[in-house]
Amino acid sequence: MVTDEQDLPVRRATFAANPAPLDDAFRSSCNAPGDQLRTVSRSVVQCRILPPPDVAAFLLLRYDGALEAPTLVVQKETGRDDGAYVVELSYFAEVVQKSGNPRRIYIKQQALDQLMDQLLVATGGIADS
Repeated sequence: MVTDEQDLPVRRATFAANPAPLDDAFRSSCNAPGDQLRTVSRSVVQCRILPPPDVAAFLLLRYDGALEAPTLVVQKETGRDDGAYVVELSYFAEVVQKSGNPRRIYIKQQALDQLMDQLLVATGGIADS
């Protein structure tokens, strides 16, 4: 689990033009049964995924969740900076607590970081180091 904000699993890239190919790839990859594409705001889109039963059980027990299915979330946030587009991809688990409030759990996954970096570059972005 990540506790330091600087270790949050965020991948970032800069695009010279509107990152439409990335937007299309992100939306089309959120298509498995149970996946839900959610527009949070003008700049934030999430793919909400139901975890496998063993992962869901682990998250509920480990993070004292309510008896409500946890969700795995891949999030894309797009912003503007000096005329360029800056895109951040992040991921986390969301576990509803017994209080009813969701708790975000950040667990860094190197393989997922690499996959996100490859996606950002393949769709025209320049990855931030």
